[in-house]
Amino acid sequence: MKGALIVAALAFAAGSAWSAPGQGPPPAGSPHFAFQSGGPAAPPPIRPAERQAAAPPKPQTPTDPIVARYSPVYEGCMRKAASTLDMIDCAGRENDRWDARLNRAYQARMSSFNDRQRGALKRAQKAWLLFRDADCAAYEDDDWGSISKIDASQCVLRRTVERTIELEAFPADHGPG
Repeated sequence: MKGALIVAALAFAAGSAWSAPGQGPPPAGSPHFAFQSGGPAAPPPIRPAERQAAAPPKPQTPTDPIVARYSPVYEGCMRKAASTLDMIDCAGRENDRWDARLNRAYQARMSSFNDRQRGALKRAQKAWLLFRDADCAAYEDDDWGSISKIDASQCVLRRTVERTIELEAFPADHGPG
């Protein structure tokens, strides 16, 4: 899929018709159909004078409830990131913050549980760690280039935030009240 998107982007940038190996033309109604079928021409390029006059883009509020929880420090770090390594470092630092919060939530639950409940939560947490690591490792492959390293680090961050939210919401006491 990534290869098809790259081919489509390169074809569009080069001004040629859609061609994704083995994919055929895009379906009617897709955003690429008009381009492929000789539909409306692409807008003219922005001239330098127009570029200067254009208003700066407004920051977008993330609609993803997990991404919306990332810290402003992380958002600033990603805006300044100039390389793959910088982006991975940003995700790693944000993950460290969330991992500390996850550990506080885990310890709070463990301290309020009896032995049987602690054992169950400990097993669940070990299984979650194995899942997170295996799931996120699947996002990274040398054939996919350096973007896959970013995808894998984003996966670890996202899964850590999700688990932290789960642990913070985990009932401290299921008993009568």
